[in-house]
Amino acid sequence: MHLTRLTRALLLVGLVSLPTARAQAASCVVNPQDLSLGRYDPLSDLPQDAVGSVTVRCDAAVAFVVALGPGNGSYAARKMNGGGQTLLYNLFLDPNHLTVWGDGSGGSGSVSRSSTGEVLPIYGRAPGGQSQLKPGMYSDTITVTVTY
Repeated sequence: MHLTRLTRALLLVGLVSLPTARAQAASCVVNPQDLSLGRYDPLSDLPQDAVGSVTVRCDAAVAFVVALGPGNGSYAARKMNGGGQTLLYNLFLDPNHLTVWGDGSGGSGSVSRSSTGEVLPIYGRAPGGQSQLKPGMYSDTITVTVTY
């Protein structure tokens, strides 16, 4: 079974407080990378893992928060859809898959930094044993929100 890449839509939100009239607001650019889980074997009990990233670059050091939307599901269970089927998966802040990357609600976490930017890894995992799945392409769109 081949799964399509997990694509992320981009939403950039800027919140800047200006301490003086001559201060210039920072500007940030966000570049999310597609995350592909590759071929998922529905008969395997092993999870399917993948790593993607989102890059944040700012023209000045600034505090920023990176949040991910729930996509087709919720932070508890994101869903890729395809051919009338649903593949469960999730996105995590850590390689041990302990903290779901979301917006800080529903038990999820977000990333807070204060810098000119960096590359932030996104750890994807589809649990094994989803034996009801039929071959096909599955996808979801995740909104990346950067607040600074």
